[in-house]
Amino acid sequence: MEFVDALRVRMDAMAEACTACGNCFTACPMTGAIGIDAADPPGVLHGMIDLLRGGDGTEEARNWAAACSSSGLCADACDYGVDPRMLVRLANYARIRKRDGATVKANALKSFRSMAKTVRVVSRLQLPQQAIDRLQPSRAATGEPEAADLVLFTGCNIHKTPHILVLCLDVLERIGARYQVVGGTSACCGINQFRAGDGETSGRAGLSTLNQIREIDAPAKVSWCPSCQSQFDEIIIPNYEKMTQDRSFHLQPFFEFLETRLDQLRPHFKHRVNKTVALNERPGLPGVTRAVKAILREIPGVELVDLDVPRAGLMSNYLTVTPRFKDALREKEFQAAANAGVTTLATVFHACHRELCHFEKNVSFEIVNVMEIIGESMGLHAEDIYKRIKMMEGVDRMIDECRDLIDAHGLDPNEARDILLADQIAAKPVQGVVIAGA
Repeated sequence: MEFVDALRVRMDAMAEACTACGNCFTACPMTGAIGIDAADPPGVLHGMIDLLRGGDGTEEARNWAAACSSSGLCADACDYGVDPRMLVRLANYARIRKRDGATVKANALKSFRSMAKTVRVVSRLQLPQQAIDRLQPSRAATGEPEAADLVLFTGCNIHKTPHILVLCLDVLERIGARYQVVGGTSACCGINQFRAGDGETSGRAGLSTLNQIREIDAPAKVSWCPSCQSQFDEIIIPNYEKMTQDRSFHLQPFFEFLETRLDQLRPHFKHRVNKTVALNERPGLPGVTRAVKAILREIPGVELVDLDVPRAGLMSNYLTVTPRFKDALREKEFQAAANAGVTTLATVFHACHRELCHFEKNVSFEIVNVMEIIGESMGLHAEDIYKRIKMMEGVDRMIDECRDLIDAHGLDPNEARDILLADQIAAKPVQGVVIAGA
């Protein structure tokens, strides 16, 4: 069975299992943001089923499929054993595949190349080659994988905020874990291709990476990126199981792995961290949020504050399809954090950190990644160069700041300028909204 055949089998089975009750639609946080919350929920689900079966669906179904932010709040709404988030993802895949037809592969290639170029340039604007090499897939001098307790699958985009990955590796080393790294653009989960409707290339990429991870004989297989985790859990692994009948492969989110190693972590929390911390929570992987809170509660001096604000998206960038909604959620969180008197808003994931960190100059609290707090308690530090660059005024100053690394890596300054400019523009505050606390 080929990868796309396995997808087709799953889509047919899901279309057959769904009763179109509409409960998942009612639970979704995105329906109001895209203006379809008044639609008939069963009618929308009938449209989704039609999309799964290769039809045109309905306008509301197509819009809902395109707007899914993988919040996962629909999961508990289904009483019939259907995974609503998976249903919506597969319906959107079918929608794009039908709409784009012969251009699917070209679109997928363009998307992947754009991502790969950005990762390469942004990481090299922050680190010298020797530091970058440490974050790349590990091999012994013989070319064979070294013995490992765990394999860490990093994904691609964490390399844009390399200080987070540096701290992950530092923490693993501090607790004596022997690890091997798989990641970067040479180990792709296939999500960019899948989003473009190219199931064939997505399958080849994801299964190749699965084999890279599996070939390292490590008892724990751990992933950093929530997008990769979702892609493997919902697309790659289920298809792999259908194709091979092998049900032994499993990926565990990084923070959930750390939670299982709390006994090893506790002795290294030697430094008091006097911070009042609120998490930039995302509902898509609730086990990760639980694990992060469990770890932070073990750190001397940390006081956790829960903010009563709406939560949506697997990461912040999953809300890009609804920019006003995304901006409004951010401003509510910032205001709630300021009102609560927190010293620190801690991002969990790398994409959230990229989109939020530079607002630190506009608010009454610092914005750091959770790994920085964990690292501080363990006496570990890695500078957030991404935030320092992004908080600068103007792309010319950014380029000047990175000039030595641009020259050292042989980067095209104009290409670097274009990428920095796009990133600088990507997350401006909403005009007229107060985001600093009293």
